[in-house]
Amino acid sequence: MSDDVMALASEFEPAERAEWEAAVEKVLRGKSFEQMLVSRTRDGLDIQPLYTAEDAAASAVPAVMDPERIEYGWDVRQQHRFVDPVDTNRAIITDLERGVTSVELVAEGAEADQLAEALAGVLFDMAPVALAPHADLDLARSLAGLIVERGDRETTGTWCGLDPLGAAARSGAISDGVGAAALAHDLAPRFPNARTMTADSVRYVEAGATPAQELGWALATGVAYLRLLESAGLSVAQAASTVGFRLSASADQFGTIASLRAFRRAWTRVLDACDVERDDYLIEIQAVTPRSMFSQRDPWVNMLRSTSATLAAVVGGAEAVTVLPHSVASGDADDLARRAARNVQLLLLEESQIARIADPAAGSWFVESLTQRLTEAAWTEFQRVEAGGGMAAALTDGSIQAAVDDAWSEHRARLATRAEPVTGVSEFPELDDGLGAADEAQLDTGWPVRRLAAPFEALRDAADRANQRPAVFIAALGSLADHTARSSWITNLLAVGGIEAIGGDAEGAASPIEAEARFVESGCAVAVVCSSDEFYAERAVATITALKEAGAVLVALAGHPGDMRDELAAAGIDEFWHTGMDVLSTLEHLHGTLKLDES
Repeated sequence: MSDDVMALASEFEPAERAEWEAAVEKVLRGKSFEQMLVSRTRDGLDIQPLYTAEDAAASAVPAVMDPERIEYGWDVRQQHRFVDPVDTNRAIITDLERGVTSVELVAEGAEADQLAEALAGVLFDMAPVALAPHADLDLARSLAGLIVERGDRETTGTWCGLDPLGAAARSGAISDGVGAAALAHDLAPRFPNARTMTADSVRYVEAGATPAQELGWALATGVAYLRLLESAGLSVAQAASTVGFRLSASADQFGTIASLRAFRRAWTRVLDACDVERDDYLIEIQAVTPRSMFSQRDPWVNMLRSTSATLAAVVGGAEAVTVLPHSVASGDADDLARRAARNVQLLLLEESQIARIADPAAGSWFVESLTQRLTEAAWTEFQRVEAGGGMAAALTDGSIQAAVDDAWSEHRARLATRAEPVTGVSEFPELDDGLGAADEAQLDTGWPVRRLAAPFEALRDAADRANQRPAVFIAALGSLADHTARSSWITNLLAVGGIEAIGGDAEGAASPIEAEARFVESGCAVAVVCSSDEFYAERAVATITALKEAGAVLVALAGHPGDMRDELAAAGIDEFWHTGMDVLSTLEHLHGTLKLDES
């Protein structure tokens, strides 16, 4: 084989960024480069349209540091919720027999005998059990006792799940963590491969936190646990090997990749500052799909979200990945849903071989740049929390929850305008999907789980409660070709609120009088005028006047009014519906007009 390197671009002249920018300016024709081509993350980090080698240098910290992760792949960790020991055990064994390699058990409050029954037949050295984050010392002791009883303590990679600070988000109460640290000190020499403490940041994300906030608070929680464990008698190196991290993996593929890489980089920086040798510890990250990501309507889209999240988690270097069932927003996780959740991982693990690459995103100028800037943003948030007294103080004084609430308010505004669409819910909804309202039992008494789709799904639920499908008349003008672009957009918009559009799929009215007659025949109370700008100039005013005279309680125009705003207002137009508007508030107002909020 030749050692010659093929220079693929050797026949092209070297390109300078300035040349590219000049070419872009010609295409933009005076429009703002920033507004047209640059987007921003929730943390305010800009996403440029072009990245080069000058934008980012490769990190000295690879995404994956555990050689076993590269050789054998990541841990396929399926979540199970403890309800009945027999049913839970059946579901766990089924998963383990079909490819799952470890189990995350939500079991706070379970008795020792119930835990033993739920985990009957589980070989802890082959299939570790991770308790979902909790503050139940008795539960952690029960799991440890069960492992000792079965003789697997030397090899098991169990996560005991003790997360005293995370209890603030789960239950509103903060534990001082002294008991958890004492138990961790007791278990450390007897369970060398176990992680007793879990720093969980997924719950913050589910309540609305941004990526930088999540990472900063995970760092602050990790440092708080290092201090607790050191005060209990462990060295910092021992403490570092006793803490596992539970981070979110969302459908934002590149954002998730960068987040996981950024966290590993930042936590390594923390341990470097503590003079811990890198050979003395392994960072273990469990990536979990947050409940906030899932929609109750059109739940099949959740499979696509989970696929993107899983790939991102793996590329980002997670040691364990937990994919929640696609039906989780409906409170239902049947055999099919669990099967789909595990198979998303198994297909990637067995077919792609992506686990065999230590850092698949390394060298991507975009990912390296985003990773570095996210690391810096997370570090800034971490320093802010530390300067205020640490994570426990920030949770106690309410500043963390206030920051989450503010972040959610900003995020909700983006969702409301569909700047960030939710496929199948705020975009491309299926009007008659046959699904009822979400059956979401609050799984804890802590902070709310703010699903991105929930505000829109509340509208769908209200519309479904009506005696018959609510409808709005499309006052289309001209031929199908004249109005179809706007009438189709309006039809989709109305479906987001569970409202049927009548009249948008046929030839439009030839005159305002005909539009008025069709409106009266439809029996609707609300009308939306749809056509081309040319027809608006000729007939919009007369059509709006006719619709108002026919009794329309609300008349909207599809599109921006342009120079006709005053003229249309004089004719009685109520609203203008167009791209970029607050869809959520518009539909909520429409629901009020149709009295759906009373059903």
